[in-house]
Amino acid sequence: MDRKIVLSASSLNLYLECPRCFWLTINRGLRRPRAPFPSIATGLDLVVKKYFDSYRGKNILPPILQEKIKGRLIDILPKTLWYNSLELNASLQGKLDECIVDEEGFYLALDHKTRSSAPSLIHEAFQFQLDVYTFLLEKNNFKSRNLAFLVYYIPEEGVLHNGFPFKAEVKEVETNPQRAEKVFIEAVRLLKKEMPPSSENCEFCNWARQVNNLF
Repeated sequence: MDRKIVLSASSLNLYLECPRCFWLTINRGLRRPRAPFPSIATGLDLVVKKYFDSYRGKNILPPILQEKIKGRLIDILPKTLWYNSLELNASLQGKLDECIVDEEGFYLALDHKTRSSAPSLIHEAFQFQLDVYTFLLEKNNFKSRNLAFLVYYIPEEGVLHNGFPFKAEVKEVETNPQRAEKVFIEAVRLLKKEMPPSSENCEFCNWARQVNNLF
């Protein structure tokens, strides 16, 4: 394989979930079937990002995060962070929702999530996503302290015609950028080999096997 490989946190999460689905997606363009996706989450995400942008450069956090996080918004939010490996002929990219500069000048990734209620545990995919973002920040000369934030936006009771009420719950997440680099290297090397076996727990591969057995 001579072409350059470009991966992201989402594609690496697919690799961790099922190496075969990952290999087929990147090498053959055969993606998993997708169900209809509700657009309300995308719309809310745009509203939240516009709200944050209105406080950029003011040296204060948006009121929804005040008393929950110490620091300020990064002055210029990078559109895309890149890590390029000449040795692997591969790149890793990531688009941060937001970035906090703490009181000591460290840069901490922040990701927006919409939920009906706050989870008790951090989803593994979200954890790895923040591992990747911390790795990319460090590789782009933004010093980090291996911490990041998940902000869950949760609907509350209220009168709809007065504006739909949301609360924000912040989860501080310890990140492991070294793991992100390790998985990136493993994933790239796998793509240069023959198609790997699927994960035992992959519902898509298990479904395909059952269908093949019918014919």
